[in-house]
Amino acid sequence: MSKKTSLTIEQAFTKLNDDEKSTELAKGFTLSVVYDLIKQDDRQKASKFVHTRFYHRYLMPSKKVDPSYNSGFAQMAACCLMIEAMESFRHGWKTTYKLKDEHGKEVYGGKIFGDFFKHYSEFADFADLGFEFYDSIRCGILHQAETKNGWRIERDKKYPLLDKSNRIIHSTEFRYGMEICLRKYCKELVDDDSVWNLFKTKMGYIIENCHKKKMKS
Repeated sequence: MSKKTSLTIEQAFTKLNDDEKSTELAKGFTLSVVYDLIKQDDRQKASKFVHTRFYHRYLMPSKKVDPSYNSGFAQMAACCLMIEAMESFRHGWKTTYKLKDEHGKEVYGGKIFGDFFKHYSEFADFADLGFEFYDSIRCGILHQAETKNGWRIERDKKYPLLDKSNRIIHSTEFRYGMEICLRKYCKELVDDDSVWNLFKTKMGYIIENCHKKKMKS
């Protein structure tokens, strides 16, 4: 389901002006810095960039909030965004919106989430819930600001990560699992040539997105 970028990383980079090249893609990592890491094949530092980008955007905010003021729904919303973002990195996708496979067939969001759950053992209990999770949790929270079909988000320690029979998800435990998945992906990025090459494809799209194209009127 991966696609080739419309521009190579080099072509995308040369379209940028100096201001665009200074865009911070993660704390301490400008676009120019990340581009140089890729050109130097420095996978260790590139994986640090990826970890910083995901950790700061999706995980750290909930860790810095006083537990009494934290929000399970905000945690789950961030985790849902993170899953789609991680899968787009892992597969080299430009976007998960109206995604199509190599045969031109639409890839539904439930499959994206199901594949993520099957890839990481931390979410093995969710392996057969890809479509249900996508519809009732991801789309419910992001489109209606609530879960659907009787699912509940809890943070009380008495609940496990997943209580399937009662349709309960422990948001903090879910976030803990996402932290582990992120570390695993970063290790794959260093060790696996295929994962590294798909990451570079994704970075071509990210570099393109930093270019200030003329706004539509």
